Amino acid sequence: MNEREFLKTLEERAKEQEKLIKGMVLPKVFTTISFWLGNHPWRILIPISIIITLILHGIFGKSYDEFILKIFGKL
Repeated sequence: MNEREFLKTLEERAKEQEKLIKGMVLPKVFTTISFWLGNHPWRILIPISIIITLILHGIFGKSYDEFILKIFGKL
């Protein structure tokens, strides 16, 4: 495959993806969120991990702390 054919294939795939996105119910919202999460995944992962940790600590109490310490080998 030469460079011209490769570029043509890339353009065709880009057009197919553009049609797919335009056919979605909320394309503007979807593209904004996907690009935001793609560039800044830590903005959602860190808060979710903190919330999950607080929930599990509230449910299991001290046994949760001991479990985490066992995972990291400090107990």
